[in-house]
Amino acid sequence: MTIELAIIGAGPAGMAAATLAAELGLDPVLVDEQGSPGGQIYRSIEHSQPCTPLGADYLAGRPLAAALRASRVDYRPGTTLWHIDPDGTLYFESNGRSETLRAGRIVLATGAFERPVPIPGWTLPGVMGAGAAQILLKSADLVPEGRAVLAGQGPLLYLVAAQLARGGAPPIALLETTPVENYLATAGHLDSFWPGRRMLAKGLELMLAVRRGGISVRRGVRGLRAI
Repeated sequence: MTIELAIIGAGPAGMAAATLAAELGLDPVLVDEQGSPGGQIYRSIEHSQPCTPLGADYLAGRPLAAALRASRVDYRPGTTLWHIDPDGTLYFESNGRSETLRAGRIVLATGAFERPVPIPGWTLPGVMGAGAAQILLKSADLVPEGRAVLAGQGPLLYLVAAQLARGGAPPIALLETTPVENYLATAGHLDSFWPGRRMLAKGLELMLAVRRGGISVRRGVRGLRAI
């Protein structure tokens, strides 16, 4: 079977690309391993509630998923792509059966993935990545039980802290490992602040949410170890 366009991944980019392609008159096939659209960013978005602690940015995925469902896109959830030939032949597996398709064009919208830095004790029970904590919150409305600590650096750390706080389970501490010199180095890029002002405002909003949640932030942390 030959198709015009195959899109791999039903996250934000894949959903948007497939829906737009259908609006432009193409007959795209959208393939994704998950059982429902959304990817990691909008995981379980179709089952989300308006009062979700995940916030407005997460709920922004609902119109995307709804538009996909209402389109004529050939959406194939629970399907794994395992090989692509140079001529555009794609090899899939779904429900224990394999299938091939040949596509004139292929869009890879496979998204990003979390890449945590291993620390001593990172495989112990009760230790998980920030992304894993988000998956529990999105897919099952679960939060870590008991006293939790978030450690690391970057915007995802503050986002998860704010979401857990809104979910009624604020971490007792946030251990920030960003070196002080990294903050000082931003002084050489002040000209980029204005074009990125919206993202900067979002970051400051997350930091303020962490403070409002009563979460203690310790900066310049080194030598992390889970015991």
